[in-house]
Amino acid sequence: MMQENRLFEALLDVIPFAAYAVDVETYEVVYANKMMSESLFAPREEFCWKKVFGQEEICAWCQVPSLKQRSKQYKNDKLISSFFDEATDKWFQAFDELISWPDGRTVKYTILVDISEQKEIQASMIKTHAKLAIQSKKLQQANKKLKYLSEKDYLTGIDNRRSYFKKGIELFEAPLEEPYELYVSMLDLDKFKNINDTFGHNIGDDVLKEFTKIIENQLDENDIFARLGGEEFSIILVSDNKDDVITKFETIKNRVKNIDLKVDGKPLEISVSIGFDRRNKEDKSLDMILERVDGYLYDAKNEGRDRLKFRL
Repeated sequence: MMQENRLFEALLDVIPFAAYAVDVETYEVVYANKMMSESLFAPREEFCWKKVFGQEEICAWCQVPSLKQRSKQYKNDKLISSFFDEATDKWFQAFDELISWPDGRTVKYTILVDISEQKEIQASMIKTHAKLAIQSKKLQQANKKLKYLSEKDYLTGIDNRRSYFKKGIELFEAPLEEPYELYVSMLDLDKFKNINDTFGHNIGDDVLKEFTKIIENQLDENDIFARLGGEEFSIILVSDNKDDVITKFETIKNRVKNIDLKVDGKPLEISVSIGFDRRNKEDKSLDMILERVDGYLYDAKNEGRDRLKFRL
């Protein structure tokens, strides 16, 4: 029997990894190959948790119970697992197997492979991926912000001139089914320069913001609304009923006049002039309609402001 043990151990000694065997009933270390013997935590101890790993009780990663259970249920007595050994501050991958020792005992035979370096590389890669993910998210947010700034008016948050013409030209060139028609308008706050000069640009900004909110509340989801510059705005919409369009602009005009803004307790007088028209067969571009409705807007101003001007 002793000769069989020595032969068996001699074969296991040539394995280029730390290996040991533990009696699954007593947890006594019955064998440790040369590489394992050189790194035993407490060579004079018998129990594996003290002898091999320097623990005061059964190791948290012990696979003996699992191997026993697997052997009974699945006829499978092999396991591969990873654990961190606090005594050596290293990560190991353990290849565990139940085998019959030459003396008849069932032992857990374990080969330990030091994977600390791989774990460090893996952790470094995870950190790198995490940093890249954060940077990617920041880049996406920055791109989203840049896109917003390139398309939206900084003060009111509605479309700016650039976005207006991009969307407006696309809508102008899109075919419309009858009876739908395209309507274009120009809106200009009356005597806005006086408000800025008298009360300051902060009050003027408040007027522009409230004016924008009033109009947004009257528009449909697909209507185009933009600030073209200063106190000049434009709305492009599609409708199958010209009377509805007129009513919409009348409502906007009346609600703008009722904006409740006060300076030193005194209400501001705010009104808007609007010129609008629908596309006709002679219109070859959006600019042609804008030029026409800009003339209507000019007429509305000359006729006393706070009014609509159109020729439908």
